[in-house]
Amino acid sequence: ELLHYDAAKVPAVAYFVDGSAYIFHKTGAMAGRVVFYRKAGDALSAMDEITAGKKKIEQAESGEGEVKRREMDGYIIFDVSGTFVPYSQFLLVRWGCIVLSSPNTKNFAEWKKQKGALPIYINCYSRREIMAFHAFQERCVLRTDEEYVGAREQIESRWTEIRTRIREVGPLPRYIFDWKLFDDRREEVEKALEGITKIDMERYVKIFFGGKQWIEDGTTHKIIRLVWSSIDGHKSCRNYPASVVIARELISRVARHFAGASCLLKMLRMPGVDGAAVLEKIGVCAFMYRSVVDELVGKMKHLPRTGGAARRSVLARVNAADRYAQDHRIVGFGSGTRQQGAKLDRNSLRPRVLYIPDIPNFPVVDGFYFVEAPPEDGGVAGGGGAGGVRWRNWTFVGVQVTKAGKHDTDCGAVASFMRRMEQCIVDWEQLKGQISWEIIYVQGRDSIAINRRQACKMIATEDRQSDKRVLTDEGRRRREERAQLLREHQSALAFWETVEQYRVKLDSELLTIISRAAEIGERVLVDRAGIAVKARRKAGGKQKCSRASLPA
Repeated sequence: ELLHYDAAKVPAVAYFVDGSAYIFHKTGAMAGRVVFYRKAGDALSAMDEITAGKKKIEQAESGEGEVKRREMDGYIIFDVSGTFVPYSQFLLVRWGCIVLSSPNTKNFAEWKKQKGALPIYINCYSRREIMAFHAFQERCVLRTDEEYVGAREQIESRWTEIRTRIREVGPLPRYIFDWKLFDDRREEVEKALEGITKIDMERYVKIFFGGKQWIEDGTTHKIIRLVWSSIDGHKSCRNYPASVVIARELISRVARHFAGASCLLKMLRMPGVDGAAVLEKIGVCAFMYRSVVDELVGKMKHLPRTGGAARRSVLARVNAADRYAQDHRIVGFGSGTRQQGAKLDRNSLRPRVLYIPDIPNFPVVDGFYFVEAPPEDGGVAGGGGAGGVRWRNWTFVGVQVTKAGKHDTDCGAVASFMRRMEQCIVDWEQLKGQISWEIIYVQGRDSIAINRRQACKMIATEDRQSDKRVLTDEGRRRREERAQLLREHQSALAFWETVEQYRVKLDSELLTIISRAAEIGERVLVDRAGIAVKARRKAGGKQKCSRASLPA
C-alpha cells in the first residue's frame, strides 16, 4: 500500500529485514528503482542523505524566511526477525515507521517507549482468505474458461492439500505453500507438543483460561496464536491454538491431565484463572464425581416438548453407583494428515466411561457416556436384534457446558454430530436406533437459566427449480449434492426430536461439592500413591502399581 501511496507524500519506502534493507525510490532521479543494502547501517546512511537533500531543497525554496516542512521524507517498515530489532537510529523525525513483530514485547518495547507508538493488531489469514489467494494464483495461469474446466480436478486437489496443511500447522502462507517448509514446521510443532511438561500444562491453562499474555519461549508461537477479537463490543487479545490438529492435541492433553479430581480443583483455584471458562471447557469432567452427579440429579430440570409432560432423567432412575462416569477415555477422531484413532466397537464401548472428543468445538456435546438402565415404561429402548441385545437398555447421556442463556442448534450441527459418531463407533447405525438419548445443558452460576427446549433449525431446503431445465454435468452434480444434504438434515431433525433435554445450573452449592470431591480425591490419590510405593519397595521394586480409579 505504501508503494501505491501518493509519491509526493511518501517519496521513499525503506524495508528492513534480517539485518539487510531495501529502499524503494518513488521520486527524483532514482524513481522506480529499488536498492538493496546488505547491511542495515548502509541503508540508514542513504536515508540520511535523502533527508539532507530534502532539507536543502526546502531551504532553497523558502529563501530567507522560515523553512516550512512539506511532507515526510519516507516511510520505514521494520520486520523483526531473530535478534534484529529496531533501535534508536530508527527514531528518525522525518520518517514514519511501522514495526512488524510477533506479540513478544522484547522485540519492540524500547522502541515503542521512545517513539510513543500505538499498536495495530493483525490476525493471521483466515482459511477463506487463503482460499481466495490460491484461486487467484491458479486463475492467473489459466487463459480461458476451457482451460479452467480441464484443470479443475488438479486445482481442487491442490487446494485439498493446502487445506490439510492449514489444519496441521495453521493458516501460515510461508509454510502451507511450500511442502519442504511445511514438513519442517510440522516436525517443530510435534516436538513442541511432545515437550509439554506438567508445569507447561498449568501455564497453558493460564493462557487459555486466565487471559495470560502470549509469551515467546521458542515453542509457544508454534502451537498458540494471539487473535484480536471483539466480543459483545469489547475488543481484546485472546489466545487460541494455532491449528485444528494442535487444538485437538492440546484438548486431549488437558483432558487427560485434568480428568483427575485433584487436577480439576487445582485449575479452579489457580490465581487469575476464570473458573467459569474452565467449567465451560472441561466441566464435563465433573460427571466423574459421584457426589457431584448425585447433587446434579436433584437440581436437573426437564425441558419438555411443546405440550409434553415432564420426564425423569435416566440418572434419577438408576443406583447412585451407576449414574456417574467411573473412568474416562479420549476419543480420537483424526484430523489433517494424521491417522484416525481406533474405532469403538461393541466390545470396547462400555457404560460408565466418559468419552471426551479430542477435537475443538465438537458438535452438540462436549462429552458423553452411557448409562445402563431399563426404560421407564418397562419396554426396550429400541429395536431388538442379536446385535443390539447388549445395548437395548443403554441411554446416551450427552453433556454440553455453556454460559449462554440458550443453546439452540441447527440440522447442520446435528448432522455433523451424527457423522462424527459414525466415524468413531463401528456399529453406529445399530446403536443409534436401539438406545435412548438425553442431553444435559450445564450452565454457570451467573448464566441466564435455560427454560425451554432447545430448538434445531432446518437449514437445507428443497430445490424448487423446474425439473424441465437442461442441466449440465456440473448442474446435476450440484443438484444431487443439495438433495443429499436435504436428506441428511431431515434425518438429523428427526433424530433431534428423539433426544430428551435437561438443564442444570452450577450454583454455589454444586461448586462447593466439586471442590470438596476434588479435595477428597487429592488426598485419596496421594494416599494410594504412598501405599503403592511401599508395596513396590516391599516387593523389591518388581511389582507395578495399577492405575487408581477416581474416588466418589
